[in-house]
Amino acid sequence: MHAGTALADAPVTGKLRAGDGSYTGIDTDLVVEILAGSGRHGTLTVTRMR
Repeated sequence: MHAGTALADAPVTGKLRAGDGSYTGIDTDLVVEILAGSGRHGTLTVTRMR
């Protein structure tokens, strides 16, 4: 399965704001850590996935 598809279709389980970061919990079988910025391309950077 493509990681983007799994993440896009996952239901949101919660949102949290801590310091300068904004975090969204999602329900998937993947364990991922993603850094998302408001960069000009609007992309997500996956830092860890298993």
